[in-house]
Amino acid sequence: MANSTYRTATLAAALAGAALPVVANAGADLVEMAYAKAWPNAGASAGAGYLAPTASQLAAAQALFVQLLQGKTSAAVAEQARALGWELHSQAREGGVLSVVAEARRQRGGQGLYAFFSGGRHALQAPHVPTDGLTGDILLRYAGDGLPRALAWNTVPRKVADLAHLDGTYLIAFSLAFAQVYPREKIVQLHGFDADRRRTASAADSGAIVSAGHDRPSAELAAAVRCMRQRVESQTRLFGADVRELGGTTNTVAKALRETRYDLFVHVEMALPLRKRLLVDAAQRRALLECLGGVR
Repeated sequence: MANSTYRTATLAAALAGAALPVVANAGADLVEMAYAKAWPNAGASAGAGYLAPTASQLAAAQALFVQLLQGKTSAAVAEQARALGWELHSQAREGGVLSVVAEARRQRGGQGLYAFFSGGRHALQAPHVPTDGLTGDILLRYAGDGLPRALAWNTVPRKVADLAHLDGTYLIAFSLAFAQVYPREKIVQLHGFDADRRRTASAADSGAIVSAGHDRPSAELAAAVRCMRQRVESQTRLFGADVRELGGTTNTVAKALRETRYDLFVHVEMALPLRKRLLVDAAQRRALLECLGGVR
């Protein structure tokens, strides 16, 4: 972890609009610290309830996310974050600037944790920490890899607030902002499933199930699944063609994006063996993002 003096200095520089010191691989430290504060009991419960944002807060959050996706970390942007009950932390690292938006300690309401890196591509989401085991930690590894452009985690358990099935959430605002700024890049939402709870053999035998949040997969998504089979998980199946379970068809993030005509949302359900591999294998993480990201 970076020491507290360095963290204070980098945050002060960000808020003052000054140049940040460049530190190799600093992003992993910054995100891990924010994640540890969001989930202080190692994934048990953040100890906070859920406060549904108002329409004006959602609009303000989407505007904030747009600026962060554009690489803006000025004092004015930090003030916008504070007005929403968040803290903005930024570090310069090789390849760009990484910024993290985290709930202020005394204003926790299950609004999520968000990271933005100017040198990456695509967005990754883990909306079911800790229920979908290891998905949150996999995103932490991606933060260290520096591959995605943006990442998002939930900060209250699914039983308190299921951010993949609620309307009017900051996760949706984050997604809409990403689609607005990068309409040709993917938003990939990671989930985990238990094979013993599946209704069909095709689902139970799957290593991964990929969908667009509906049962009409595109040719591009089918190509992504073929890539996954070759490079990541041989038992990857395409929802709507190979399997009829776990397709994310009630996912509110996917629904909100479709309403804006953004059609690059990817819903990925992963069996535990794949999640374990992704946690420790950087090459597998890169291959998964390259397969699902495709070429646009």
